[in-house]
Amino acid sequence: MDAKEQAAGENRVQEILIAPLEALGLARPSTSTLAKFEVMKKELRQKLAYMSEDGLTELREWIEAHPEGKNKDRFPIALKILAKARKLEAPDTGPSPLMLNVFRDELGLRAIRQGWAPELLAFIKGARDFPGPWSQTKIREQADDPVRRLEDIEMRLARGDAISAEEDRFRLQRRAALQTCQDIADQARRKGAA
Repeated sequence: MDAKEQAAGENRVQEILIAPLEALGLARPSTSTLAKFEVMKKELRQKLAYMSEDGLTELREWIEAHPEGKNKDRFPIALKILAKARKLEAPDTGPSPLMLNVFRDELGLRAIRQGWAPELLAFIKGARDFPGPWSQTKIREQADDPVRRLEDIEMRLARGDAISAEEDRFRLQRRAALQTCQDIADQARRKGAA
């Protein structure tokens, strides 16, 4: 997100989320000073700038239904608002540094060439660690059936055979997953060259 998009997003957060809640009478959290509340609103504007109008409207409605404080007249703390926002509309943060490192490495490039990159990516997302030799073996074993299935479908298509709607769906999803991994590797290469 560039500076112009960020500024537009922050204005959207102010207009759709913060201003209407304040107009309803929601006050600062009881644990917050006025200065801290201003910092909290600035933080919310910056961190929620990625959200769409619909997402912000849904978040506002959630806050209206879940006010904090003894009299139910206070903003929830920023941590609760941000957690709910991520559930409603996750930010598109792109690949993590770990993903970039793995797909820059020979392991990731080999996984792309051999067709088991989607399983490698799923492992990285879950374990949040570079897979060791044992994990790599398990990942390849897990990918064995999907890799063979895609090869079989592609071979039958090349011969002119018909495939079922389910096989076509699988093929499209698998190719999209492989392309996601290739995109990460391309991004890693560009960042490495920069």
